[in-house]
Parts: sequence; C-alpha cells; structure tokens
Amino acid sequence: MASRITVAAADSDGRYTWIFNPPADLPSDIVGRFDHDVLSPDAADTLAEAKRAVLASGESRELELAIPGERGPRWYDVSIRAQREDGRTIGTVMSFIDVTDRKVQEEHLRIVLRELAHRSKNLLAVIQGIARQTAESAETTQQFVNRFNGRIFSLSRAHDVLTDADWRGARIFDLVRSQIALYAENRLGSVTIEGENAFLRPNAAQYVGLALHELTTNAMKYGALARESGMIAVRFEKNAFTGLYRFTWRETSDAAMRERNVRSFGLIMLTEVVPTSVSGAAELSLEPPGLRYALDIPKAQLVP
Repeated sequence: MASRITVAAADSDGRYTWIFNPPADLPSDIVGRFDHDVLSPDAADTLAEAKRAVLASGESRELELAIPGERGPRWYDVSIRAQREDGRTIGTVMSFIDVTDRKVQEEHLRIVLRELAHRSKNLLAVIQGIARQTAESAETTQQFVNRFNGRIFSLSRAHDVLTDADWRGARIFDLVRSQIALYAENRLGSVTIEGENAFLRPNAAQYVGLALHELTTNAMKYGALARESGMIAVRFEKNAFTGLYRFTWRETSDAAMRERNVRSFGLIMLTEVVPTSVSGAAELSLEPPGLRYALDIPKAQLVP
C-alpha cells in the first residue's frame, strides 16, 4: 500500500527543490515550481504564507491543508520547519500526512450528532405532549403514572425497532408484533397480519407505535385480548384510487362494547394526535363485533 506521507523541501523563494512520494492529485514535475504553479489558489496562499512565516521566524508551523482532486478534496496535516545550513536558513522542509479518512469520519460524526440532536428535540416534544395529555385525562396521580409509563414503554419499543434498522425506518409488521408482545405476547397467535409490510419513516413509526399501544391496552382491558376467543386482524395496504396507505385494526370479540369517553387521551391519540402527526386521517368505531380502527397514511411517510 502506498505511503500516506509526503516529504518535500523548498528554497528561500518558495521554489520546490525536491519531493518524495508526491500526492497523486498533484503534477509529477513539481521540482523547480512554486505553490501557485501546482496547488489551487486557496491552498497555495495558505501554504506559501506559512512557509514565509517559518523563514521569517525560524519557528515551525503546523496547518491543515485541503488539496482538490478528481474524487473530491484530500486533507493533509502539514508540518513546516526551517532548513538550515552553516547557521543560515536556506529554505523549508515540509511533511504532508494524508488524513482524509479521519476528516471523512469527523464529518460523518458531525452529521450523526446533528441528527441525534434533532431526534432528541422531537422525542422530548412527543414526551411532553404525552405527559400533558395523560395528566389532563388521569383522575389520580397513580393513574397518571401507570398510563404515562405505559406510553413511554411503547415509545421505547418503537425506538428499539428503529434502532434495529439503523433509524432508516421500521417495518409496519415489526411494529405491530413488538407493541402487542410488550403486553400480550402470549396472545400473538390471536393476531393475523396481512398486506404489505411497508417501511415507515422514523417519525411515522413512532406515532404508529403509540397508536398500537393504545389499541393493544384497550383490547386487553375491554376488547379482543380480554377474551380467549377474541381475534384481531391487522392489515396494511395501498388504496389504488387515493394513493394512500391504510392501516386497519379489526377486533372480533364477544366483549361488551364500552362507550367512548370524549376526554380519553387514548381516543385523542388515535383520532387526532397520530393522524395529524403523519399528515393522514383516522376513523374509529365501536360497533359489534368489535372495535375497528383505520389510519390513512400518505406515501411520503414511507421509505421508498
């Protein structure tokens, strides 16, 4: 493998006198030429100025230099020292160490940190909304704690699915199974999942996960998961006429239908918060044989 280190010397006028292992993006005939003959204007100005400073002070200089190339810039850590002969400074000696891989990793890390900050702010906003709405509908402190913890666990489970996919998104079927398994793993056999296993974008995955939490906990208390004979049919498919994708949750159970509480945060989450957050629309009905929930999701919320 070729060395990533280049060593060169220049006289007191800045003209190169010799070079070892020149960078591939530079001309081969560097000796006898100046920085402005072989480098981009910005790089040449930076390097020539540093060389003049070393000649004037005799003190070494360190700098970072970008040299444009066909595949993008390559970055170098450059060290410049005075070259002396008989006590006189006759020029400079330079070493160039290719650190492009490190720069690429640093830029990738900056992008990751910016994305993490963005996600953290979004997550805090979601948690704040959950806390506020849960508090408004809870009758006691203990009820608030239980409901709030359940919703946070649900959000955490959705994040686990997202993390498994490197936060590119989440498969809808994985979300369904993970949310039901959180509270009723032994009843997964009572759930059928059909249709297209689409890949939801992270924001949509979070809110669909919260909807699934409300549906699952309601089914355990009052619906299909409260009876051994209860069944749930989940489907995700594209509407050929509207272009929207529809998620449906249908329960079949002999459990008595529970009258809806207009102040219920679960109802608000399913019919207002989730559809608004995914730029879609939702319908919920409690007619026999069981609860039915439908959520329309625009194609923009799916990963192509």
